[in-house]
Amino acid sequence: MYESQLKELGLTDNEIQIYLILLKQGIMNPSEISQKLGLHRGYIYDALERMQEKGVVNIILKDNKKHYQVTSPENLVELLKFKLEYFQKVVPDLMKLAHLEKKETKVEVHKGKRVFRTLLKDVLATTKKNDMIHLVGIDENLLLTEIEPIYLRQYLTLSKAKGIQERLIIKKGSRKIKEPNIQYKELDEKYIGEMQQFIYGNKLAIFVLGTPRYLIVIENKEIADTYRKQFNLLWEIAK
Repeated sequence: MYESQLKELGLTDNEIQIYLILLKQGIMNPSEISQKLGLHRGYIYDALERMQEKGVVNIILKDNKKHYQVTSPENLVELLKFKLEYFQKVVPDLMKLAHLEKKETKVEVHKGKRVFRTLLKDVLATTKKNDMIHLVGIDENLLLTEIEPIYLRQYLTLSKAKGIQERLIIKKGSRKIKEPNIQYKELDEKYIGEMQQFIYGNKLAIFVLGTPRYLIVIENKEIADTYRKQFNLLWEIAK
Protein backbone atom coordinates (compact mmCIF):
# COMPACT_ATOMS: atom_id res chain seq x y z
CA MET A 1 0.00 0.00 0.00
CA TYR A 2 2.79 2.38 0.95
CA GLU A 3 5.55 0.91 -1.17
CA SER A 4 5.20 3.24 -4.18
CA GLN A 5 5.23 6.35 -1.98
CA LEU A 6 8.32 5.15 -0.11
CA LYS A 7 10.06 4.40 -3.41
CA GLU A 8 9.62 8.05 -4.34
CA LEU A 9 11.85 8.86 -1.35
CA GLY A 10 14.66 6.80 -2.83
CA LEU A 11 14.26 3.62 -0.77
CA THR A 12 14.92 0.28 -2.44
CA ASP A 13 12.43 -2.60 -2.25
CA ASN A 14 14.36 -4.31 0.55
CA GLU A 15 14.86 -1.05 2.45
CA ILE A 16 11.09 -0.54 2.29
CA GLN A 17 10.57 -4.01 3.81
CA ILE A 18 13.01 -3.17 6.62
CA TYR A 19 11.33 0.19 7.21
CA LEU A 20 7.84 -1.32 7.44
CA ILE A 21 8.89 -4.19 9.73
CA LEU A 22 10.61 -1.74 12.08
CA LEU A 23 7.56 0.53 11.95
CA LYS A 24 5.34 -2.37 13.04
CA GLN A 25 7.67 -4.17 15.47
CA GLY A 26 9.51 -1.25 17.03
CA ILE A 27 13.14 -1.67 18.10
CA MET A 28 14.95 -4.63 16.51
CA ASN A 29 18.50 -5.79 15.97
CA PRO A 30 19.85 -6.87 12.55
CA SER A 31 19.58 -10.59 13.37
CA GLU A 32 15.90 -10.25 14.22
CA ILE A 33 15.24 -8.29 11.03
CA SER A 34 17.15 -10.89 9.03
CA GLN A 35 15.03 -13.73 10.47
CA LYS A 36 11.76 -11.87 9.91
CA LEU A 37 12.48 -10.95 6.31
CA GLY A 38 14.59 -13.93 5.26
CA LEU A 39 17.39 -11.65 4.06
CA HIS A 40 21.11 -12.22 4.67
CA ARG A 41 22.33 -10.46 7.80
CA GLY A 42 25.25 -8.83 5.96
CA TYR A 43 22.82 -7.25 3.53
CA ILE A 44 20.64 -6.06 6.45
CA TYR A 45 23.64 -4.27 7.99
CA ASP A 46 24.44 -2.54 4.68
CA ALA A 47 20.81 -1.54 4.13
CA LEU A 48 20.47 -0.17 7.68
CA GLU A 49 23.63 1.90 7.19
CA ARG A 50 22.20 3.40 4.00
CA MET A 51 18.87 4.03 5.70
CA GLN A 52 20.63 5.78 8.56
CA GLU A 53 22.35 8.06 6.05
CA LYS A 54 18.95 8.77 4.50
CA GLY A 55 17.61 9.72 7.93
CA VAL A 56 14.88 7.07 8.17
CA VAL A 57 16.32 4.91 10.99
CA ASN A 58 18.13 5.55 14.27
CA ILE A 59 20.60 3.43 16.26
CA ILE A 60 19.81 2.50 19.85
CA LEU A 61 22.32 0.69 22.07
CA LYS A 62 20.86 -2.10 24.24
CA ASP A 63 23.27 -4.21 26.25
CA ASN A 64 26.07 -2.66 24.16
CA LYS A 65 24.50 -4.05 20.99
CA LYS A 66 23.15 -2.03 18.10
CA HIS A 67 19.41 -2.00 17.67
CA TYR A 68 17.44 0.05 15.19
CA GLN A 69 14.17 1.92 15.12
CA VAL A 70 12.55 4.04 12.45
CA THR A 71 12.45 7.79 12.82
CA SER A 72 9.05 9.42 12.97
CA PRO A 73 7.18 9.13 9.66
CA GLU A 74 6.97 12.93 9.81
CA ASN A 75 10.69 12.91 9.13
CA LEU A 76 9.92 11.47 5.69
CA VAL A 77 8.22 14.74 4.84
CA GLU A 78 11.30 16.63 6.00
CA LEU A 79 13.48 14.30 3.92
CA LEU A 80 11.39 15.06 0.86
CA LYS A 81 11.63 18.80 1.56
CA PHE A 82 15.41 18.50 1.90
CA LYS A 83 15.66 16.72 -1.45
CA LEU A 84 13.51 19.39 -3.07
CA GLU A 85 15.61 22.20 -1.59
CA TYR A 86 18.81 20.49 -2.71
CA PHE A 87 17.50 20.03 -6.20
CA GLN A 88 16.38 23.66 -6.36
CA LYS A 89 19.95 24.69 -5.51
CA VAL A 90 21.45 22.70 -8.40
CA VAL A 91 18.82 23.72 -10.96
CA PRO A 92 20.68 26.95 -11.94
CA ASP A 93 23.86 24.94 -12.59
CA LEU A 94 21.91 22.40 -14.62
CA MET A 95 20.38 25.22 -16.65
CA LYS A 96 23.85 26.61 -17.37
CA LEU A 97 25.00 23.17 -18.47
CA ALA A 98 21.97 22.79 -20.74
CA HIS A 99 22.75 26.14 -22.29
CA LEU A 100 26.38 25.22 -22.88
CA GLU A 101 25.51 21.85 -24.40
CA LYS A 102 22.76 23.17 -26.64
CA LYS A 103 23.71 22.47 -30.22
CA GLU A 104 22.51 25.29 -32.40
CA THR A 105 21.93 24.66 -36.09
CA LYS A 106 22.54 27.45 -38.56
CA VAL A 107 21.20 27.25 -42.09
CA GLU A 108 22.16 29.62 -44.91
CA VAL A 109 20.64 29.62 -48.38
CA HIS A 110 22.48 31.39 -51.21
CA LYS A 111 21.11 31.93 -54.70
CA GLY A 112 22.66 33.09 -57.97
CA LYS A 113 25.48 32.54 -60.43
CA ARG A 114 28.30 33.04 -57.89
CA VAL A 115 27.16 30.67 -55.14
CA PHE A 116 29.99 28.21 -55.82
CA ARG A 117 32.49 31.01 -55.34
CA THR A 118 30.78 31.74 -52.02
CA LEU A 119 31.23 28.10 -51.06
CA LEU A 120 34.93 27.99 -51.94
CA LYS A 121 35.57 31.16 -49.93
CA ASP A 122 33.81 29.66 -46.91
CA VAL A 123 35.77 26.42 -47.20
CA LEU A 124 39.06 28.35 -47.12
CA ALA A 125 37.87 30.54 -44.25
CA THR A 126 36.50 27.66 -42.17
CA THR A 127 39.09 24.92 -42.58
CA LYS A 128 42.30 24.69 -40.60
CA LYS A 129 45.73 23.65 -41.77
CA ASN A 130 45.85 20.01 -42.91
CA ASP A 131 42.07 19.54 -42.56
CA MET A 132 40.31 16.88 -44.61
CA ILE A 133 37.37 17.83 -46.84
CA HIS A 134 34.91 15.27 -48.17
CA LEU A 135 33.06 15.84 -51.45
CA VAL A 136 30.40 13.82 -53.22
CA GLY A 137 29.22 14.18 -56.81
CA ILE A 138 31.22 17.29 -57.72
CA ASP A 139 31.56 17.67 -61.50
CA GLU A 140 35.11 19.00 -62.00
CA ASN A 141 34.65 19.38 -65.75
CA LEU A 142 31.59 21.59 -65.30
CA LEU A 143 33.37 23.71 -62.69
CA LEU A 144 36.44 24.19 -64.86
CA THR A 145 34.58 25.00 -68.08
CA GLU A 146 31.41 26.80 -67.08
CA ILE A 147 30.91 27.64 -63.42
CA GLU A 148 34.07 28.95 -61.76
CA PRO A 149 37.18 28.11 -63.86
CA ILE A 150 39.37 31.00 -62.68
CA TYR A 151 38.31 31.03 -59.04
CA LEU A 152 38.53 27.23 -58.80
CA ARG A 153 42.17 27.38 -59.93
CA GLN A 154 42.88 30.02 -57.28
CA TYR A 155 41.13 27.89 -54.68
CA LEU A 156 43.19 24.82 -55.61
CA THR A 157 46.41 26.79 -55.21
CA LEU A 158 45.38 28.23 -51.83
CA SER A 159 44.02 24.96 -50.45
CA LYS A 160 47.22 23.12 -51.43
CA ALA A 161 49.33 25.78 -49.72
CA LYS A 162 47.19 25.40 -46.60
CA GLY A 163 47.72 21.65 -46.64
CA ILE A 164 44.02 20.89 -47.08
CA GLN A 165 43.38 17.30 -48.13
CA GLU A 166 40.39 16.39 -50.29
CA ARG A 167 38.60 13.14 -50.90
CA LEU A 168 36.12 13.14 -53.77
CA ILE A 169 33.58 10.52 -54.75
CA ILE A 170 32.62 11.19 -58.35
CA LYS A 171 30.53 9.54 -61.04
CA LYS A 172 32.30 6.98 -63.17
CA GLY A 173 34.16 8.57 -66.06
CA SER A 174 34.07 12.09 -64.62
CA ARG A 175 37.05 14.42 -65.03
CA LYS A 176 39.77 14.44 -62.38
CA ILE A 177 42.13 17.24 -61.43
CA LYS A 178 45.67 16.03 -60.82
CA GLU A 179 46.79 17.52 -57.53
CA PRO A 180 48.82 15.77 -54.79
CA ASN A 181 46.34 16.72 -52.08
CA ILE A 182 43.26 15.33 -53.90
CA GLN A 183 42.13 11.71 -53.93
CA TYR A 184 39.36 10.39 -56.15
CA LYS A 185 37.14 7.34 -56.11
CA GLU A 186 34.35 6.54 -58.53
CA LEU A 187 30.83 5.23 -58.04
CA ASP A 188 28.05 4.32 -60.40
CA GLU A 189 25.79 7.29 -61.09
CA LYS A 190 22.80 5.52 -59.50
CA TYR A 191 24.48 5.82 -56.08
CA ILE A 192 25.17 9.54 -56.45
CA GLY A 193 22.40 10.97 -58.62
CA GLU A 194 22.45 14.75 -58.62
CA MET A 195 23.98 14.94 -55.16
CA GLN A 196 26.75 17.55 -54.82
CA GLN A 197 28.01 17.87 -51.27
CA PHE A 198 30.91 19.44 -49.42
CA ILE A 199 31.56 18.31 -45.83
CA TYR A 200 34.08 20.54 -44.07
CA GLY A 201 34.57 21.46 -40.42
CA ASN A 202 31.16 21.48 -38.76
CA LYS A 203 29.41 22.26 -42.03
CA LEU A 204 27.54 20.45 -44.74
CA ALA A 205 27.13 22.34 -48.02
CA ILE A 206 24.72 21.20 -50.73
CA PHE A 207 25.27 22.69 -54.19
CA VAL A 208 22.21 22.63 -56.45
CA LEU A 209 22.67 23.12 -60.18
CA GLY A 210 20.00 24.75 -62.30
CA THR A 211 18.68 28.19 -63.05
CA PRO A 212 19.19 29.81 -60.66
CA ARG A 213 21.88 27.92 -58.74
CA TYR A 214 21.46 27.34 -55.01
CA LEU A 215 23.86 26.73 -52.16
CA ILE A 216 22.56 25.44 -48.82
CA VAL A 217 25.03 25.52 -45.92
CA ILE A 218 24.10 23.75 -42.69
CA GLU A 219 26.34 24.33 -39.67
CA ASN A 220 25.92 21.66 -37.00
CA LYS A 221 28.64 19.30 -35.75
CA GLU A 222 26.37 16.27 -35.37
CA ILE A 223 24.95 16.67 -38.88
CA ALA A 224 28.43 17.13 -40.38
CA ASP A 225 29.75 14.07 -38.51
CA THR A 226 26.78 11.98 -39.66
CA TYR A 227 27.42 12.88 -43.30
CA ARG A 228 31.12 12.09 -42.85
CA LYS A 229 30.18 8.61 -41.66
CA GLN A 230 27.96 8.17 -44.70
CA PHE A 231 30.80 9.39 -46.91
CA ASN A 232 33.17 6.86 -45.35
CA LEU A 233 30.73 4.04 -46.13
CA LEU A 234 30.53 5.17 -49.77
CA TRP A 235 34.32 5.54 -49.88
CA GLU A 236 34.68 1.90 -48.84
CA ILE A 237 32.60 0.61 -51.74
CA ALA A 238 33.84 3.14 -54.32
CA LYS A 239 36.67 2.24 -56.71
